[in-house]
Amino acid sequence: MITRVARTLALPVMVVLTACSEPNTDVDVVETTAQVEPRQVAEFLSRSQAQYRAERISNVHYQLQLSLPAQNKPFNGTAKITFELADASSPITLDFVEGTVTSLSVNGAAVAVDHNGYFITLPSAVLSEGEQTVVVEYTHPYRRDGRGLHWFEDPVDGESYVYSQFESWDFNKVFPGFDQPDLKATYTLTVEAPSHWQVISATRETSVTDVSSQRKQWQFAPSETFSTYLISLHAGPYKMWEEAEPFRIPLRLFARKSYSEHVEVQEWFTVTRQGFDYFESYFGTDYPFTKYDQVLVPEFVFGAMENVGAVTFAERLQPRREQTKADRETMAIVVMHEMAHHWFGDLVTMQWWDDLWLNESFADLMGNQATAEATEYTGAMELFSTRRKSWGYSEDQWITTHPIVQDIYNTDVVMSSFDGITYAKGASSLIQLQHLLGKDSFQQGIAQYFKTYAWQNTQLTDFIGTLGDVAERDLSAWTQSWLMQSGVNALKAQFICENDVIAEFDLIQQPANVSGAVREHSLDVLLVDSSGERTTFDAHLTAEHNPQADAIGKPCPAFVLPNVSDYTFATILLDETSIAYLQDHLPEFNNPVERGMIWRSLKESVYAGELTAPAYLDMALKHLAGEANDGVLSTQLNVVSSVYGFLVLAQQQVPEAKAAATEYRAKLEAMAWQQYQQATDDSLKHSWLGFWMDTLHSSEQLANARALLEAAELSIDDQWSLAGALVREGAAEGTVWVEKLTEQDNSANAQLNEWVALAQAADSEAKRQWLQEVANVESDKSYTQMRSILAMLFAVEQFALQTSLKTDILAPLENINSALSPVLLATYAQSVLPVECSKKAEADKLALAAKPDMPAPAVKSLKKASQVEDICMKVAGALS
Repeated sequence: MITRVARTLALPVMVVLTACSEPNTDVDVVETTAQVEPRQVAEFLSRSQAQYRAERISNVHYQLQLSLPAQNKPFNGTAKITFELADASSPITLDFVEGTVTSLSVNGAAVAVDHNGYFITLPSAVLSEGEQTVVVEYTHPYRRDGRGLHWFEDPVDGESYVYSQFESWDFNKVFPGFDQPDLKATYTLTVEAPSHWQVISATRETSVTDVSSQRKQWQFAPSETFSTYLISLHAGPYKMWEEAEPFRIPLRLFARKSYSEHVEVQEWFTVTRQGFDYFESYFGTDYPFTKYDQVLVPEFVFGAMENVGAVTFAERLQPRREQTKADRETMAIVVMHEMAHHWFGDLVTMQWWDDLWLNESFADLMGNQATAEATEYTGAMELFSTRRKSWGYSEDQWITTHPIVQDIYNTDVVMSSFDGITYAKGASSLIQLQHLLGKDSFQQGIAQYFKTYAWQNTQLTDFIGTLGDVAERDLSAWTQSWLMQSGVNALKAQFICENDVIAEFDLIQQPANVSGAVREHSLDVLLVDSSGERTTFDAHLTAEHNPQADAIGKPCPAFVLPNVSDYTFATILLDETSIAYLQDHLPEFNNPVERGMIWRSLKESVYAGELTAPAYLDMALKHLAGEANDGVLSTQLNVVSSVYGFLVLAQQQVPEAKAAATEYRAKLEAMAWQQYQQATDDSLKHSWLGFWMDTLHSSEQLANARALLEAAELSIDDQWSLAGALVREGAAEGTVWVEKLTEQDNSANAQLNEWVALAQAADSEAKRQWLQEVANVESDKSYTQMRSILAMLFAVEQFALQTSLKTDILAPLENINSALSPVLLATYAQSVLPVECSKKAEADKLALAAKPDMPAPAVKSLKKASQVEDICMKVAGALS
């Protein structure tokens, strides 16, 4: 699955997936006679319960029937579940959340329904050893939070669309069953739906028959064996494309009718073909399933999901404008990521969610590697280094960091594991392992892994053991330090020169934050002397101090960059001489990976209070205008926004920061407009446009904004963003343009764009409306709509207004409504809490996080928010 990463003030974090939760002890329990912990009456499945169930149950098959209404009202279902039971001495449970069970039978006999809203209990008295048949008839509502079966109505034509999202524990929100990855099953699906709908699942339909003049029944072929979170169902009047010349694997592409004009169909098919050719060769195993559909769906919470044979993608991968090269490259990487999952995740699946990282880390690496090696987007690995990897570094430096391999004791914790450590750091650790073992050994190990474990469930030891066997190396120590211990190491060069050559050279590895881990690193080091001459040497680190004999005798460097090829995962601490060298020589670094690492190091220095925000912004003003790589540029523009934001907020502690912030906003605004005007590359131009809108403030640039809107040359969504910027700045014509665009745009995006634009006004009532909407459990707003509004609710310059509304902002967090979505509450905590740049605010946020009823995702957001206060104080402290 691909996640959505959002901008925040300090460091990139995930909007929807956060937190480690503590075991919930304040719940009712169901007594059982088994020698296992009683199952808690709560919306999760514990690891111990899953293990106990897997010991008893095997050979599962689901025969599933659904009748889908077009309206947002409950659907009807029947699930016939057959399985082998090894031990009938105690009850078993079927996961089924929120639905209503209308009848239940076991082995042909009617059974009284025991359903507590989370699971159905089958008493031992009705069970026997051997084959069991359970039939459940039920109803269940559609959902609006992107889980289970999500319902959406398109305002353009009034048509309805539904799609499923089951990872990690949401199969049970559509079907009753054994919702855990190691109880793989086969599935036969029958669906009744409106006659003009398409219905899409893991296999192709075998028949479509009329039920009435307005309804049809779709019968699907039995599936292969895979986990419950990987089956899917998508239905609605989707537009379908098929290739004129069929591929060896049947390919189809779907999008809702009113959005279909924005889909670059041939680009999708081309990249998909290239991906299959690459992966079948690289993995040494043919695609294991029968067909491959890709479905663009509205209001998707994530970026994409690897449902077997029916992958879902967020519509934002095909934006409503002429797509840039960066757009197409991102699409290719996401397509490759999800395709890789069909081997790593779908064919071979982790036994339990502890090893979730391996699914996502591997797909993250393969998505970029396959794109770089199989498509025209050869810079995809550079993009991983300059953009994606920054997410991992940031996540690993929060106080909420965790090891790559986590202790996932129940399904309530799973989704909090989808973060920059699971994805970007995990992928980076695999890149380091690939470099350590050699690319050939790494690939051979992967191929052997699929041959050995196809259709099975595995653990970390199976994967690492296979790679170690092929490479003839014991990887246990590597596994312990890289995968089982949290935090990131920092590397710094320390050297002494005599007679203009290096006499001593030590690569210092600082123990990782939190865990203190000292790891094995295989990397290379760049030396640049005062004349600009470059030389590199390989280095192998195993301790805190690592003398480098290969550096002795080389010209005394004016600049040193450890890990120049970005083989390992470690932050780089540049020495003062190297930072000084960059003032005039940064443009001489032609490799975007090197520039990305340099900028990342400078950002770390700002957040640590070692480099002032003005010094960093001066360097950005001097050098970013010449940046020709969009991966570097877009990432660094986000960082510039963050550093500028801290400068704004620092005035709460250092009053003179106000004048500095005003000065730098004007300079950044002018630079952004100039670069937008001059850029010829479409990706760079769009990056500069977005940054200009963020900094827009002066009367001159407001006039330029009005001229752009009058010209109507921007895409409709960019026009909406610009209108929102005018509202934010209090321009009288801002609301006028919102009204004009509302008349022009009748799409599903229009209502959301209007809400987002008007919410930006520096008006307490406009803000309070949305603060109250979060606490409204009857709200008809989808999670993705609320996420977009909250992200734009307070511009950093509105911090005083934000602080004045602190009582309103804290209300949902201090008086928690258990009916409120934990994920929405986490997004709320992350997006709207004021940053006060103070120790008291830091302590207050930690106190909120410690509330016993605070949902786990919100705990993580609050802990991060407390750390933002610490960063802000360090930035302010560097100014005084």
